[in-house]
Amino acid sequence: MRAPAAAASLVALIALAAAPAAPAAVDPDLANVAAHCVPKDAGSGAVHLPYVFCDDGVPAAGGTTPNTAPPGSRLAVQVPAAYQGTTGAGLPPIDLANAIKVPGNNAGWVALDADVTMPDPARYPPPAGGYPLVVMMHGCCSGDKTGWEATSVDAGGEKWHYSNAWFAARGYVVLTYTARGFVDANGHGSTGETQLDSRRFEINDYQYLAGLMAQDPAFHIDPQRIVATGGSYGGGFSWMALTDPTWTSPDGTKQLRLAAAAPKYGWTDLVYSLVPNGLQRHDVLPTSDVDQARSVIGMPKTSINAGLYASGKTGVPPGSAHTTFDPEIDQAQACLASGDPFATNPLCTSTINSTLPAFYNDRSAYYQNDWFNRIKTDPTARVPLFSAGTLTDPLFTPIEHLRMVERILDTVSGYPVQQYYGDYQHFAQNKDKEWGDMCGADHHVCRLSDYPGGDLNAAPTGRIATGATTMLNRFVDHYVAPQGDSAAPAPALDVTASLQICPENATPQNPVDEPGPRFTAATFDALAPHVLTVQATGQQATTYQAPSQHAVNADPVQNQVNNGRHCPVDTNPAGPGIAVYTSAPLKSDFTMLGLTRVSVPHTGQGQDIQLNARLYDVFPDGSEVMVDRGVRRVLSANETTVFELHGNGWRFPKGHAIRVELTQDDDPYVGRSNVPSSLLISGVKLEIPVREGSQTTPGHPTGSSPLAVRLIAPRLASDAGTGLAFRLRVIGSVAADHYQVETHLLGKSRWRRIASGMRGTTLRFKGRYGATHEFRARAISKSGQAGPWSSGRTTVPIDDNPHHRDGATYTG
Repeated sequence: MRAPAAAASLVALIALAAAPAAPAAVDPDLANVAAHCVPKDAGSGAVHLPYVFCDDGVPAAGGTTPNTAPPGSRLAVQVPAAYQGTTGAGLPPIDLANAIKVPGNNAGWVALDADVTMPDPARYPPPAGGYPLVVMMHGCCSGDKTGWEATSVDAGGEKWHYSNAWFAARGYVVLTYTARGFVDANGHGSTGETQLDSRRFEINDYQYLAGLMAQDPAFHIDPQRIVATGGSYGGGFSWMALTDPTWTSPDGTKQLRLAAAAPKYGWTDLVYSLVPNGLQRHDVLPTSDVDQARSVIGMPKTSINAGLYASGKTGVPPGSAHTTFDPEIDQAQACLASGDPFATNPLCTSTINSTLPAFYNDRSAYYQNDWFNRIKTDPTARVPLFSAGTLTDPLFTPIEHLRMVERILDTVSGYPVQQYYGDYQHFAQNKDKEWGDMCGADHHVCRLSDYPGGDLNAAPTGRIATGATTMLNRFVDHYVAPQGDSAAPAPALDVTASLQICPENATPQNPVDEPGPRFTAATFDALAPHVLTVQATGQQATTYQAPSQHAVNADPVQNQVNNGRHCPVDTNPAGPGIAVYTSAPLKSDFTMLGLTRVSVPHTGQGQDIQLNARLYDVFPDGSEVMVDRGVRRVLSANETTVFELHGNGWRFPKGHAIRVELTQDDDPYVGRSNVPSSLLISGVKLEIPVREGSQTTPGHPTGSSPLAVRLIAPRLASDAGTGLAFRLRVIGSVAADHYQVETHLLGKSRWRRIASGMRGTTLRFKGRYGATHEFRARAISKSGQAGPWSSGRTTVPIDDNPHHRDGATYTG
C-alpha cells in the first residue's frame, strides 16, 4: 500500500485502508532514498570491493513530533503507526483507529529514517530472482541506522566483516533503519515511540519496509531470501523476526520469507533479562505459559536498568542520541526503582497487570507458542538460525539464547542451528579478536591484504584462529547463497564456546586481548560433560541488607568504569551478613564451561527474600577474581534453594581454590529488598560443569564460626511498629548456650550491655527520640567460648513525645 499524503482526510484514509490491493507502485519516500545513491568501495589498495550506498539524510522530525513533510521529501519512509492483529501470522493491515492515536503519527503513519546499501551492478548484476536482503537492526537505547554501517570490510570491532558495506560488497542488499522513536541529539530521526521490538509494532515495521522494497523493482529484492540480524536490541529483534517468518508485501503482490536469522546477544524473555527470579534452568525447559512465568516476580537489575533507561530518556550524556519511551516504560522504571514488595506497591499496579504481560506476549520470542506449534509440521517456518550468545554479559545472560535453542531443538530434532558463546558485549570485554579472525605471528585481526587476491571466501594467509563473525557469515551464506559466496559449504550444527581471559589469568599463550581456548561439541552440555562438586558445611547467617564493597566492585556499571570491563578482583573480606564458603586447594586444573548449579539449605524468616551468589577463583596470594554470579528469588525461608549461576568458561588452575559468596544483598547490581528477612545457611553444594573427569572436593566456611549469629535490626523503628519500641532478632547457632547484646548511640564509643544471658531470639528495645542506635550481638557456648560480633543499627524517627529513656527486655 502506498503511504498517503499527510493532508489526506480521515475518510480518504479509511477508504484507502479498505481498498483492494493496488498494483505494485514505487513508494515516494523509498524512491527518494533510491535517488540519493553514491558509489562506494569497501576495499583498499589494489583490491576494489565496490558497492552502492543510498541515504537521503536525517529527517527534521522525530519522536513525538510528526514528520509532515510532503511525500518524497520526508527523508524517511512511512509505515503504519499501528497494525491490526497480533498473532504473528504475517504483516497485517493498518489499524487506523489506533494508528492516529500514536504520538508522532502523521495521519496514522510514522516515518522511519532508512538507508539502503546495494551491490555494485557491474560486479554483481541483478540476478533473475533478485538479491537477498539483509535487515540489520541497531541497539538500544541510543542506537540508530548507522549502528552497523561502515565504509570498509576491515572496519574495527564488531563491524569487521559485519556491516552494510561487507554484505553489499558480496551481493546482498542491506536495509539499515532507525527504529520508531529513536532520535539523535537534536530530536531528529524516526517518529513515534519505541515499543521494544514488539511484534505488534517493530516486527510489522520491518516486514512492511522489506515488503515495500520487494515490490519496488528499483531494489531487485528476492522476497524469499530475507535475513534478520543484529545485536542486543537488534538481537531481540532478530529472535522475534524468527518467530514470524512469512508475510505478504503491503500491496499483496509478493510473498516474503525469512531465509536465515542471526541474533547476537539478545533476549528471548525480556522480563527475565531485566527482572530475573532465578527459577529457570538451562537443562529443564521453562514454562511457556505466560501466567505461570509471571507468577513469581524477580529482582530488578538496578544499575543496568537505570543506565538503559537514562540512555533512552535523555541520552548518556544528556542531550545525546536517545529514544522516545512509551509512558508505560516510565511507569515500569518508577515501579522497579521504588522497590519491593512489587505485588502490593501502588506504583507497580499498571506494570504488573499490563506492561509485564505485554513483555512476555509481544516482545519475548520464547513465548511465541504459535510459531513453536507451526514448526512441528510446517518446514517453511523453520528458519536456519545462527545463535551468537554470550557467556559473560550480565544483561542478556547465556540462558537467553540457551533456553530458546533448547526449546527449538526439543520441538524439531535436527533443526538447523549453530551456536557460539563467548566473552563479549554489555559490560564484558568484547574483544575484537573474539569477533574477527586472527592472522600472522603478531595475532592481528585479519586484514583484506591477508586474503589471497582479495578473495574473501578463501582462507586468509597465516590464519591462526577463526572468529565468531566468520562462523556467522559462513552459516548465513550457505542458506542464502549470495553471488559473492553462492557455494558456501554446509555448516556444522554444533556449539562453540571460549574461555574468559582477564589480566589476572592471562599468559603468553593466552594474552589478555584474545579470547581463551575454544571448544566445540555437538551440544552445549557436551562442552563440559563432567561435574566438579564442591561440598561445604557450616552455619552462617545472612540478612536482607548487607552492604559490601565486593558487591560494589562486582556491579557491571561500576566495573566498566573502574576496571575496564575486566574480571572484578577483591583482596579484602566480603564483610558481615554474607556467607562465604571456600574449597580446599585444587589438586589439578579444572576447566569450567557452562552453568554451575548451587544448592543452599537454609532456615530463616521474612518475605521477598532473594539469594545471590558470586563465584570466585581464589589465587594462592589470597586475591579473588569473580568468574560468575547468579540470582534467585527464595520461595520459602525454610527450604533448600537450588539455582544456576549465569554461566562462564574459566580454567581453575591447580593450587587455586573456589569460593562462593552467598548474600541476600547484591546491590547495586540487583536491587536489595525493602522487606526485613534473614537466613541461616547450613552449607552449600556447587556442581560445576567441567571438561575433566568428575570429582568432589571439600569446602569450608571462610571466616565463619560454629557460633556465628546474625543480628536483625529494623532500619527505622517505624518499620517494626509504632512509637519508640521495636524488636531485635538474633539468628542463632546450634552451638550457642546464650547470647550477649550491646548498644550505643551512633557517634559514641562506649558499648552498654543490654542482655547478658539471653536465651530467646527476640529482644524488645525502647529507643530515644531522634537517635540512631547501634547494636551488636554474639553467641556464648556452654564452655564460655564467645563467637564473633554481629552488628546492626536502627534510627528512631522524631516522635511527638520525646520523654522516653531507652531500655530493653527480651523474650523467647
